[in-house]
Amino acid sequence: MARRLIRSLLLALLFFVFAMLIFHLYDWSAGLERLQEQFLDLCLVAIDLQTEKLVEGSLKDVSSPELVRYTEIAKRLGGYVGFDPELKKTVVAVRRDSNVKVAVVDLKLGFEGFVYYVCDPSGVVLASSNKSMVGKNIDAVVSDLSNLTSSLIKYEGKKYLFKQKNNEQFGFRVFVGTTYKNDRLQSYLIFAVAIVLFLVGLIPGRKTDRTEEKIERAISDIIEKHRFDEATIKNPALRNQLSRLASKLERSDRMLRETAEKLENLKQLLERRKAGS
Repeated sequence: MARRLIRSLLLALLFFVFAMLIFHLYDWSAGLERLQEQFLDLCLVAIDLQTEKLVEGSLKDVSSPELVRYTEIAKRLGGYVGFDPELKKTVVAVRRDSNVKVAVVDLKLGFEGFVYYVCDPSGVVLASSNKSMVGKNIDAVVSDLSNLTSSLIKYEGKKYLFKQKNNEQFGFRVFVGTTYKNDRLQSYLIFAVAIVLFLVGLIPGRKTDRTEEKIERAISDIIEKHRFDEATIKNPALRNQLSRLASKLERSDRMLRETAEKLENLKQLLERRKAGS
């Protein structure tokens, strides 16, 4: 039992050291974070394109009196984007040559798998994965994101990685986020595999000390079976079989002696270390 325990510990320790060496040579945490940032970059591009498509398809000349004020703002500033609380929709006004076109649109983007907020320049939410936030200020949710392009923040009780981008054509501010994952999962996996290897090593293997006994018994059975028939003992096939068994016996004996010698050396080494401590 002690021998199996030592073997299991050595096997688990060897795997653990090898895995930690790989982790040391490659920064898994940084690599994983880069992958998450690349995913968020793709999300930003997707939202940007979808938002522009919805707005471009809704731009038209002003035909309603309640939208005149937006055209005046667009004439002075070159454009306008915001949330109209009465219409409960997003209003976008842009100056095209000498004219001003206005779009009144309900930004239903329908993206899933990540958190997103589309805001006007002041931070009012125009579209979001959290529908209840539309018309409210984003600072109530992700205030830590102000003036940052990328940030780790606490969101809904969990650690999230957020990125933002400003839409150059209409002035939207887009925020996207996903749950932050680090290399802790890989560490748990290493410990789990090391424990499994340790437990597997404790399972008793085949008893090699009985190999010689089995071979001798097999040889004896063959001889006993044919001892009254001298002619059959001289049979070439039987002789070959006996020769193969004898060779196996010699190899097993040599392996047993080498194993015993190694175990004795290991025992002496452990005793010396114990005496030295």
